[in-house]
Amino acid sequence: MVVKPSIFDNILFGELAPWKSENTAETKFRDILNNQVRINKDNPEQFFKALIKSLKDYSVSLKIDHLPNKERITNLAKFAELQTSFSMLILPGFYNKASEFYSYLISNETIRIRAAIATNVVKCKTTIDAEYQVCSLLRNLDYTIEQVAGKSNNDKLSLFVLHSLKISLFSLYEEIKKTFPAFIGTEALSENELINFIDSNFNSNKSIPETPAFTIHQYQLAKTSKKQADLLIKQESKIEQVPEKPPFIPKQSDFRTVYKGKLSYNDVINSVLFTKLEEFLYNYDFIDLEYNFTNKHDKKKELASIYRILIQKKYFKEKNVKHQSKFRDADYRQYLDHRYNVDTSQQFRKSTPEIIRSISDKYYWLDTLPACR
Repeated sequence: MVVKPSIFDNILFGELAPWKSENTAETKFRDILNNQVRINKDNPEQFFKALIKSLKDYSVSLKIDHLPNKERITNLAKFAELQTSFSMLILPGFYNKASEFYSYLISNETIRIRAAIATNVVKCKTTIDAEYQVCSLLRNLDYTIEQVAGKSNNDKLSLFVLHSLKISLFSLYEEIKKTFPAFIGTEALSENELINFIDSNFNSNKSIPETPAFTIHQYQLAKTSKKQADLLIKQESKIEQVPEKPPFIPKQSDFRTVYKGKLSYNDVINSVLFTKLEEFLYNYDFIDLEYNFTNKHDKKKELASIYRILIQKKYFKEKNVKHQSKFRDADYRQYLDHRYNVDTSQQFRKSTPEIIRSISDKYYWLDTLPACR
């Protein structure tokens, strides 16, 4: 099931619209906030449980897919490294109980969507499935962004909510693009296109404080300043710069000789996905351009865990014509060791589930790498 911005759409078109007369009473939102909603504002799983229960008292029945749970929240790690880059995109400060409620609601909806798409991509078995998940979410967000831009309610609460939505949607859209670049296809809006949707008068409004355009512009300035600072540091550094790595050259065959093991490259189930994995191994310095293991610190232990993950994700056949009995894990390890000119037998035996999990958490691309079947 694809991820949809259910709460955002409900705010725009449903029972949670801030311009509805029943959503302006301070007593209503005070009761809701006090009913375990405020206290769980930083705990998405409990927040949504409390929210759904509290809104039922006001005859509001929310239908939300992909509710946060421990598994989905864990997958938020994929977005963690981006948070510093997007730290300028903060929501306006709330000023009463109603605005406080909407501030927590919008923040947690953003978290729910991040966790949901990260989890869906992890569970995809093919690249096509992952692209479908990511592109479907971006299309849903396109529509929501267009609808937000078309709203013209001018009361104080509505302006606060629309401001918060625009900032959150801009940030969420850009984060998804940067987290899943391999799966966004060609339909994703560029940053400038996204800004134009959110505010067609961006250039006029970007100098006006307390507008979404101003906040987004501050983010752009901060991003530009960081790039300039990084460039200056690089130019002024007396340390010799490491030359850029040459492009990866795929080898979709058995190029080494004198191998007596059971497997061959023909036992790779999906050569496209396997090549993508090997490109990651090259880019992250596990192997060099000749597919030789680099022997860098701790890389051997990590490589052995990556073998385990590939076996779990069914990257190889269980048997072949020459060998009717099922391959053992050691057979896969021997084949990969020969391919990368390394011996990981000791590390492979010691790869516990805890070690494998830590390696998977360290390298986000291992989670996003689809299973073959």
